[in-house]
Amino acid sequence: MDKSSIPWWMRIKVHFLLFGVTMSIFPLFFLGYLGFTSVRQNLQKDIFEQKYEHVTELASEIQNYVTNLESSFSLTKATSAFALVGSDKTSRQIVLETLLQKDPFIEEIKVSDKNFKVIDQITRQEGVLPSSSAATLENPLSLGKSLALSAVFFAQDKNPKIYLTVAIQNPSTRERIGYIQVKVDLKGILNRSINFRLDEGEYVFLVDQAGNLIGNTGSGLGLHSVEIPQNPAVHSFLEGENSSAGSDYKRSDGVKVIGAFASLNAPEWAVFIEQPAQAANKQIFEFAFRLIIIAILIMALVMILSIAFGLKVVHPIENLEGQVRRIILTGDLESHIPLESWDEIGRLVKSFNQLLNSLDQKNENLKDEKELLTTVVDGVGAGMVLLSLDKKITWWNTKFAEWFGHHLENLPCEQVLKGEGIEGVYLENGRTISVWVNEERRHFRQMFYKLSPDNPENAAYLLLLDDVTQEIEMEARMIETDKMAAIGLLASGVAHEINNPLAIVAAHSEDLLDRLNEEDPELTQGEIKSGFKVVLEQIVRCKQITDRLLGFARKRANGSDLIDIGIASAQTLGLIEHKAKQKHLKIELQLENNLFALGNENEWQQVVLNLITNALDASAEGGVIQIMGYREENNIHFIVRDYGEGIPQSNLKKAFDPFFTTKSVGQGTGLGLYVSYGIIQKMQGEMALESTEGQGTRVKITLPLHKAGD
Repeated sequence: MDKSSIPWWMRIKVHFLLFGVTMSIFPLFFLGYLGFTSVRQNLQKDIFEQKYEHVTELASEIQNYVTNLESSFSLTKATSAFALVGSDKTSRQIVLETLLQKDPFIEEIKVSDKNFKVIDQITRQEGVLPSSSAATLENPLSLGKSLALSAVFFAQDKNPKIYLTVAIQNPSTRERIGYIQVKVDLKGILNRSINFRLDEGEYVFLVDQAGNLIGNTGSGLGLHSVEIPQNPAVHSFLEGENSSAGSDYKRSDGVKVIGAFASLNAPEWAVFIEQPAQAANKQIFEFAFRLIIIAILIMALVMILSIAFGLKVVHPIENLEGQVRRIILTGDLESHIPLESWDEIGRLVKSFNQLLNSLDQKNENLKDEKELLTTVVDGVGAGMVLLSLDKKITWWNTKFAEWFGHHLENLPCEQVLKGEGIEGVYLENGRTISVWVNEERRHFRQMFYKLSPDNPENAAYLLLLDDVTQEIEMEARMIETDKMAAIGLLASGVAHEINNPLAIVAAHSEDLLDRLNEEDPELTQGEIKSGFKVVLEQIVRCKQITDRLLGFARKRANGSDLIDIGIASAQTLGLIEHKAKQKHLKIELQLENNLFALGNENEWQQVVLNLITNALDASAEGGVIQIMGYREENNIHFIVRDYGEGIPQSNLKKAFDPFFTTKSVGQGTGLGLYVSYGIIQKMQGEMALESTEGQGTRVKITLPLHKAGD
């Protein structure tokens, strides 16, 4: 096969490349997937922990600030109660300024009497303001409480604010004598508490117990105050959860975030921290990108190594293939392929060179065997010819060419073999055919064999022709000899058969002649006619006897005809009736009609004559001879049985040998059974002999029934 004709997917180089890519992709993919999954889980866990740690720290700072603020004002109201509500305005303003300077997130401080009427106030921007008799506290304290935080409200600057109101009590009587109220900037507290650096996109917001947004850092929140309760984390806080260690969820605007929250005890607020998942997972994405780059580099390296290794492996194989194609084209089995390496491919080349040596040696042996076979085939006495499926000649040997010529290729075999018995020559093995060869009649025994379809000559059949002309002629002479011997044995009986009617003819003729010479007046014309009628009947009888003998002795032409076994056998019995009468033997004849077979009628009569003669000779006087002929399926069975002396078992195997006889000298030639057996074989039949000494002999002939006679 040409290299270019090999599909690309069948080449070894492609196989190496695919193997390398496969062995790099799948392990890397599997290991990378496991590593990425593990790292992703660890990073997400770290992100959640970091968010929770930040929000917990922030909540703790805000909680501490509120607690410290409450403690500071509680201590101030206890130590400076009379200074705050007393008539000394200067002392009161000093305390207020001290408190304002102490905490940078206090924007305003007010002092009122017990009726919540403001008696003095101070702000961070404007300082001490003049009191107004109509001013009251913004968020009065209920009677049952000594300290209270107001709800979150937003000032004109839109920053969240709260009021812390503390009751001022008389240190000795514990009676309320006034109130101090501070306004605190929550945004400032929130900004101060976030002392750590926020990550990319990260933001913090504060929510009260009602779900109101108190404050937030940055612009990442992107929500209005009314949308805050829809946030999943805020919703969890409003449902009663105190904190969240970290989770991922979608905000109400559809953005996926990672967040956590922690609640304060007093006030009941919660601090939330959130970061978009895309920004939070940036490290994971960067890790995945690096992992993909590394996998691509490894796969590229593996592909390069696979290609290089594949080329290194395939190159000597391609050289080996080229050398093999060259050897196939040139047929030079003596050449050798150069050895390029000592690896497995080198050992393969070495083994192939050894194979070439072996093939070269076997090729020489095949040439010698072919020459020997050609000598044997050409020297054998049989003609050999190979035939195609349509029975045309494709090859023939020298002997066949001597008989039928040398220009025989693609000629039908039946056209070349012209002669008797050629029709259907391929159907029967061992059949003898007669063919005219060089104007001479020759006899051949043919053998026909079906060949396997994978032979070099693409032949379907082998036909062998063996020249058996001498054998056939010898058999014919033996048959003729046996026939002449049978005629000689019949001669005395025939003469005896003829003497009886001749004696009757002579007696009647002499009686008529004497009476005519004496002019017997009693001799009438009727008596004369009656006498001549008897003479004529006896003459006809003599003629029938001689005709049977002449018909049996007449030489017939070779070949096969359609004969009726029953009729031919009955005619043969007329030749030996006299012998049966002499021995007072009874012949029982049972022959069916239409027992047609292919054969020579004269030869069949000779077989019947030989079998019945042997039965007569073997039977004692007064015995019985049974002759039967019947059909069974596609066969004809002809049986001759006697109850005579039989054949000893020691001689039974020799019964069909030529010139073997158990009769006395001069009574038999020993050719009867031998010739009969040969005739039955020519008729494609079988002949079986069964005999028991002292009990008789049974001969059974089986012939193929010819259905054309039906």
